[in-house]
Amino acid sequence: MFILCAPISLQAQQLITMSNKCYKQVQAGNKQNDLGQYQEALVTFNKVLKDCSAKDAKEEGNVGKAIASNGLKQYEDAITSANNAIKVSKQGNVMAYYARSYAYNNLGRTEDAKADIVKITDLTKKNKNVKARATMFAQLAHLDFQLNMLAEADTNLNKAIEIDPGNPAFFVQKGDMMVKINNYDDAFAAYDKVLDLGKNDLEIYQIRTEARLKQLQQKYVTTDIKELSKRMTKPEKTSLCSDMKKALDLGLRNLQLDLLSTMICE
Repeated sequence: MFILCAPISLQAQQLITMSNKCYKQVQAGNKQNDLGQYQEALVTFNKVLKDCSAKDAKEEGNVGKAIASNGLKQYEDAITSANNAIKVSKQGNVMAYYARSYAYNNLGRTEDAKADIVKITDLTKKNKNVKARATMFAQLAHLDFQLNMLAEADTNLNKAIEIDPGNPAFFVQKGDMMVKINNYDDAFAAYDKVLDLGKNDLEIYQIRTEARLKQLQQKYVTTDIKELSKRMTKPEKTSLCSDMKKALDLGLRNLQLDLLSTMICE
């Protein structure tokens, strides 16, 4: 029996001609898909396709719509949107083929699903640009994760890392995936690797701070700053304050973190 191995914004690398407004709409839709808010994502991507005329907007809008439709189990609609993305991309959009394969598989069209997987494999192999090929696998991992296919997401992201181990974005992606499934040990192992690779900017320290805060809020079942301050252990305060101070020093503006830093950080 055939089983499909079924998304940071890695897609942003492709969004080079659409307007800033359309780019932000696509980002918003991708985030909604990430969060499983498929109906909201469908509305967002329909707006992208209505308002944005650039080729990349049409391509990414249809891919996002296909993912949302799959999430809503509207597989025929997903196939239609994926077909549109494939046409706009001149048969080159890997994500569209993947979304279509997922829909085919759920409709019992096993041979069609297999054919799309073969096409994806061929497209990936033909890409001689190592970094671009790695990005393809990272994008597939992102789609896997959106479709709640966690094992497949991990496999594809590991392929990306194996091909291009010096790309910190892949480790950010891995850390973010682990945070979303509440696996904080592996998340911070990935984020530590980001630092090892030389990415020491505001973005990574903001990510680390938000992840640590989420971990502590879940552990102590409270979002109240005073309660957190009382319950946190000294090592927890040290870890949080270290990342938070770097983020604030690098320019992060967040009133909650400012207050938290004042209350618990020496």
